[in-house]
Amino acid sequence: MGQLGQRPLRALFNATPPLVARLCAAVVLIAPLSLLGTTNQETFKQLGLTRFAEPVFPEAVKFDGVAEGHVTIALSRDAAGKPADILVLEATHPGLAEAAVEAVRMWRFQPSNNPDDLKSHTLRIGFKLQGIVVFPFGKDPAQAAQSETGGFRLTEPVKVPQMQALAQAPKALTQPMPAYPATLRARAVDGTVAVRFYVDEDGRVRLPEVIEATTPEFADAALAAVSQWRYEPPQDGGRRIVASEHWQFQFKANN
Repeated sequence: MGQLGQRPLRALFNATPPLVARLCAAVVLIAPLSLLGTTNQETFKQLGLTRFAEPVFPEAVKFDGVAEGHVTIALSRDAAGKPADILVLEATHPGLAEAAVEAVRMWRFQPSNNPDDLKSHTLRIGFKLQGIVVFPFGKDPAQAAQSETGGFRLTEPVKVPQMQALAQAPKALTQPMPAYPATLRARAVDGTVAVRFYVDEDGRVRLPEVIEATTPEFADAALAAVSQWRYEPPQDGGRRIVASEHWQFQFKANN
């Protein structure tokens, strides 16, 4: 046994009996890939994808002994249909996270200037040796039965902690406030804007978006300011994490 443990990895693979090798290959080949494809096609329609690049299960992750896992990401796209920002909210293995981001960068969406289409999406990419499946955020786990998804189990979407709920809320390092829009000064109107965003492991603001605003000008001013903010890295138990934040701004014409 001691000599076997010292044999090169390639030699161990070469020593595998042919019948065992064929059986191992068959386990992968008999997976119901058509079911995975059906699930993905439904997601593509919901997201308005025109081009899809399937994430590849990294060989390095397989060598770590990982046979399956998942990555939850939030992403935004621009008006031309290209991904604008991709943020990993959680992943069962860093190698899977890298593979997911690399693939999503190549996705393309239907071009659109509709504000609803430009809002961020959250989805989960399930990795398995048999194939990849993409679940849209909010899909009822009860609808993701094994018979529908080729063995994938969809758990509840990840809950990103809020900044103020952390044991020690990160301090703001850079936080310029929105400027009152010059185009509205003549009208002297007041207004409010509600913005939500993520803060990543480096303290950067990611995927900011307006929840509600009294005018587009106030919304643009709020987003321009929030995009410049920088925080201390959010932490939970000494580990850097992604956190969420929500701000409401009030604009006064006489200030």
